[in-house]
Amino acid sequence: MVHVVTDSNADLTPELARDLGIAAIASTYVIFGDKSFRSTELSPAQFHAMLKSDPNFPKTSQPSVGDFVEIYQRFKGEEVVSIHISRDLSGTYASAESAAMTMGGDPAVTLVDTRMVSAAMALLVAEGARLAKEGAKPADIKAHIESLIPRTRMHFVVETLENLKRGGRIGGAQALIGGVLQMKPILTIKDGKVEPLERVRTFSKAVARLKEIVLHDLGASRDPKVFFMHAAAPQLAEQMAQEVGGQLGIQSPVILEAGPAIATHAGPGAVGVGYII
Repeated sequence: MVHVVTDSNADLTPELARDLGIAAIASTYVIFGDKSFRSTELSPAQFHAMLKSDPNFPKTSQPSVGDFVEIYQRFKGEEVVSIHISRDLSGTYASAESAAMTMGGDPAVTLVDTRMVSAAMALLVAEGARLAKEGAKPADIKAHIESLIPRTRMHFVVETLENLKRGGRIGGAQALIGGVLQMKPILTIKDGKVEPLERVRTFSKAVARLKEIVLHDLGASRDPKVFFMHAAAPQLAEQMAQEVGGQLGIQSPVILEAGPAIATHAGPGAVGVGYII
């Protein structure tokens, strides 16, 4: 049996992870001053309350090598496909790689860098889990996910670029800092990094434009694969999911709430869409 392991940057709920058949989720860490928490220990509500009350801006850290060793040890004698956030956004993949080497091939660990994060990463993890349930071999699961990466999109809108800037995850969107702070850019994950997609004058117009982009890309799809995400913006995400999902014929759209690690960088109010074209 092939076991699928991922990390908390996919923002999967425990219920969805269980339904998908995910064997284990390695947790990132969020750090307020001298207090460190596993992302999975804090609910989004608890995190956002701390974000408002704690004078320290949070930092994030990848799962340790030891965290991954502890997970992989559960599956000795079996096979693992370990599917993770873009290595350009986190050291998570490097930790998983070091842990796999430490295990010396038992279990046999196949690593996959999704080049994505959050909802888009979750879609790729879901694809891997689906194939694992169907009995696919690790190499075939890896090949399938990697074939989907060029067709996978993760677009999002943030209230402010300040969190991405302070967290060091701004990538190519650094060019937007300065004279265009009044703009509300639509951001994307391109080649594993945060990049600007379009510049829009207001947040509401940016959200409307984001919907247009998704519907344009998926309008002809017979089986659209879409996950929505938000950071402390449930009503906006629900509205987006109902409008976009309704036009795409999706009966029960999946809405993921960003966990502490992703919300640290995206900031409260962010909304986004992950999909495969």
